[in-house]
Amino acid sequence: MALAATLSVVPAAHATGFLDTFDSIDPAWTTDRYEPAGFTSANFDGDNRLKIDISAAESAMNRPSGQQGAFYNTQGRQRASAVGTQWEVAGDVYISTDMLSGENLRRTDLWTRDNNPDENSAAYAIFGVIRNDASDAFNPSASGITTRYRIWDADTANGWVDLGAAVTGGWHHLSILSTGTAFEYRLDGGLVYTDSTYSASGFEDLRTTFVQAYNFGDSQFTAQNYSVYWDNISAQPVPEPATMAALGFGALALLRRRKKG
Repeated sequence: MALAATLSVVPAAHATGFLDTFDSIDPAWTTDRYEPAGFTSANFDGDNRLKIDISAAESAMNRPSGQQGAFYNTQGRQRASAVGTQWEVAGDVYISTDMLSGENLRRTDLWTRDNNPDENSAAYAIFGVIRNDASDAFNPSASGITTRYRIWDADTANGWVDLGAAVTGGWHHLSILSTGTAFEYRLDGGLVYTDSTYSASGFEDLRTTFVQAYNFGDSQFTAQNYSVYWDNISAQPVPEPATMAALGFGALALLRRRKKG
């Protein structure tokens, strides 16, 4: 009853979204680009989590004709979200030891797409972690392999922007916030990047949330099998300042309640 009362304060146009704790896989998650080897609920680190598996069987040379291009190296699922102009998409990602050292190529991201019906004009916000050598991306023996957080900013020279934040093991909370004028990226609650490359006027609403991993196998290098874990992925409206004051900090905590990572 308390939660119902809290939600009633949020404007009706914004009272949508989801919070997924992955105790099972909701059928609302559907394949994006190419289905990974696994997209399952798995018990890990004391709770049920989302486990995404990448394998050589889904690498470029093993995919059907027409799906061997780099576009289909991104493998994951998407979920319709339908949240108003000011929204937050967030999730907890686990940084495992294999993502931090050795000749290991790894990548996983949280993506969002706005409501623009024109795909070429749609704004995507992406926040994730990658381990590779940016100048020799598919080579597991490259000399410059590093692990870094990065975001997508279409206004920059290469699109991808590596962040300076140190990547450490364990659970970390990634958040993409649409303010109505910009995308704000937060890592474990701290602001790490602001992107003013924003949605076209009238199309600021959130349409889709994605969670992805990446298959590095190509014609030269064999794909590595690996798994990544996520939990508590959410797409939720951000209350207006006056509404936030009415809700109070306790009610906001209730709205965003999630399992402990």
